[in-house]
Amino acid sequence: MKLENKIDIKVFILYLLNNVGEPLEFTTVNDIVLQDEFVGYFDFAFCFSELLESGQISEFGENENKLYSISPLGKETLESYESSLLPIIRERALRSALRLIAFNRSGNRIKSAITENNGGYTLNCSIIDKEKTLFSVDVFLTEKAYAEKLRENFEERAEIIFRGALSLLSGDVNFIFEE
Repeated sequence: MKLENKIDIKVFILYLLNNVGEPLEFTTVNDIVLQDEFVGYFDFAFCFSELLESGQISEFGENENKLYSISPLGKETLESYESSLLPIIRERALRSALRLIAFNRSGNRIKSAITENNGGYTLNCSIIDKEKTLFSVDVFLTEKAYAEKLRENFEERAEIIFRGALSLLSGDVNFIFEE
């Protein structure tokens, strides 16, 4: 599901800026908007620039320390158009955005990759901090579609999967039934 209409993309950017609740660097905004692949880079850059020029995004700081947030005008615009974004897009993007911000603060990154080999596919899922690999697993699968499904689930729920793996390894299988 990809947003292609410029108005939808602008509303999407404003929605994320409004709901993360803090000013962000451009690279963080870029990463947040692009991570779920609802928006392509060039569409994001063009729409972000227009939102900035029209005063719907505010800019603070100087040079490499610039931060961006939604302006009062941007909030007014968002109120009028927010309902045009599908709820599933809003929920997934906001969850991903908040996780990315939390991971950036702690220095953790989620990585996953699918490689083809020996008549199947190997899915690698990892959580890495600034200095070491915290979690890594390789799984051999025979179907690419299934590998993609597992990869997407890991990308969306890496922290839960990590906690679950630790619980299973420690013998605390009750974790599976909690939530």
